[in-house]
Amino acid sequence: MARDRREEEKKEGTASWMMTFSDLSTLLLTFFVLLLSMSSLNDNAFRNAFVNFNKASGILFFRSSEKVNLKRDFLVDDLVKTLNSLYLLEMRDTDETSDAGLSDEEVDMVIFGNAVVMKKHPGEEGFSFVFGEKMLFERGSADLNPLAHPVLQKLGEFLINANYRAYVDGHTDATPVHSEAFDSNESLSIARGMGVLTYLLDQCKVPPKKLALAGYGSSHPIADEATDEGRMKNRRVEIIFRKLKS
Repeated sequence: MARDRREEEKKEGTASWMMTFSDLSTLLLTFFVLLLSMSSLNDNAFRNAFVNFNKASGILFFRSSEKVNLKRDFLVDDLVKTLNSLYLLEMRDTDETSDAGLSDEEVDMVIFGNAVVMKKHPGEEGFSFVFGEKMLFERGSADLNPLAHPVLQKLGEFLINANYRAYVDGHTDATPVHSEAFDSNESLSIARGMGVLTYLLDQCKVPPKKLALAGYGSSHPIADEATDEGRMKNRRVEIIFRKLKS
């Protein structure tokens, strides 16, 4: 009787162990199938699943679902996400994340509040980043702010890997420049554009054929010169990305 009971307990223990092993094997198999499925995920289908969301949380947001361009290069989307993350890390202890206040018609998406705005170009295969003065330079200076280095580094990586040319345009407000370094607003705008272009060339190793430079002084304002806020918006550097023809 005692031996029979021990044999029955032994059999029950064996069955329980086999069941646990079977469950573990099934879980492992499911895990590897899931990994395989994720590695072959259709990116377009994934994006389409989220088109109907009109709002997104965080500092990067879309004005409306209709404006989301799903045909835009995935490299561009990755650039936007990375720039967003970089700037959040740099500015998390400041109040630089307020809305830039530009019109829905002009702006596709706002990144970094007043610091950087990404604009689309209807009818063209391109887009641009508008860098506010505080993001890149001190007032009246053409010395590049170290805060901008990670952002420009990412732009440089994008230019190296994507089929785009970048046009670096410097702009100022209409306040006359009075300094030993610069004799006009045009010279300041060119020097600032050159600072950005030089960083992309020397530090990011962007091919020269993918870069162009212009300085416009105060001749291309985007806001009212009669207000401090308007003049602040006019002091900027625009980097315009246009698709290269194959």
